[in-house]
Amino acid sequence: MKEYRISMNDEPGALADHCEAIAAADVNILAVVAIGGDSASAVILTDSPDATSGALDDMGANYTVADLKSIKMDHEPGALASFTRGMASSGVNLKSLYIMSIDGDSATIGYTTD
Repeated sequence: MKEYRISMNDEPGALADHCEAIAAADVNILAVVAIGGDSASAVILTDSPDATSGALDDMGANYTVADLKSIKMDHEPGALASFTRGMASSGVNLKSLYIMSIDGDSATIGYTTD
């Protein structure tokens, strides 16, 4: 799976423009996080990397792409803290992290690194 990190103007409709371009390419957005401020950005996961790249290229979007890794872990207090501390202790810098799903006693997270 690929992660698309998009830089955009912090103004009404900026995120909608990107989502509409992706939808017009018949691509489903699986997860999104968007944050505004001095600048705005969105991180989007989709079901079709090639079509997503094409849609973003066609609209002239400013974006980067990273490989999303995943791991299944116990769904219990401290599990995510242990995972993130282990990555830090190994010298791995996490760039993003998602809770992708929770199923009973387990959770699947997605993450990107440097």
